[in-house]
Amino acid sequence: MKTLCKLIIPLSLFLLAISCDKITVGYLFTENLSYTPDSLVIKAVLDPIEDEEQITGKIPWQSMALEGVQGTAPISHKIERIVTEDGNPSAVSQFQMVRKGVIELPWNHTVPVGRYVFSIRVSNEGRSIVKDSVFTVIVK
Repeated sequence: MKTLCKLIIPLSLFLLAISCDKITVGYLFTENLSYTPDSLVIKAVLDPIEDEEQITGKIPWQSMALEGVQGTAPISHKIERIVTEDGNPSAVSQFQMVRKGVIELPWNHTVPVGRYVFSIRVSNEGRSIVKDSVFTVIVK
């Protein structure tokens, strides 16, 4: 019996070590991923009188935070792609993702009038998911 135990224990530890290499760390659930509201209307040009506070405070345009993401921390958020009407890459480069999935555009942006549809990548260690067309920015 002692000999059998001496064989089984090292064998089981070996099998456990092999199987641990194939396990993905953590989890990431994004079925309910959304923005509420799912769009933002931005002015192409700010009015010096009407938008005085935004201009003086240099307050950027921002979406609400991304909702409905659960998973093992840390979770990162990234703009995967932005589909535009004219495909202008310089306009797209002015958008950035900050904090918990907040899409931000500087107050003094030069993004032309148009519609911008965002796809977002959410990831953590071992997992990454892209959700298409989850947010829209309309520049008027």
